[in-house]
Amino acid sequence: MRLYKILIYEFLLVFTSVLIFRSLWMIFDRISWMNQDIGIIGSLIVGIIITLISIIRLNKIIDEKKEKSDDLH
Repeated sequence: MRLYKILIYEFLLVFTSVLIFRSLWMIFDRISWMNQDIGIIGSLIVGIIITLISIIRLNKIIDEKKEKSDDLH
């Protein structure tokens, strides 16, 4: 039963993230400078930076958990 609940909530997260992505896309389409080269390149750069920061931070958290579990064994 627990796995079923986890799967339902993961599906809901994926579904709602699609709705959020679509809404943001439509909002950005209404901003005129976001349709220009500078807006597109700027949003790409910001997206890459945020993605890299997130991946680095997640890896640090995972490594810390691995170290703690290794210490227990």
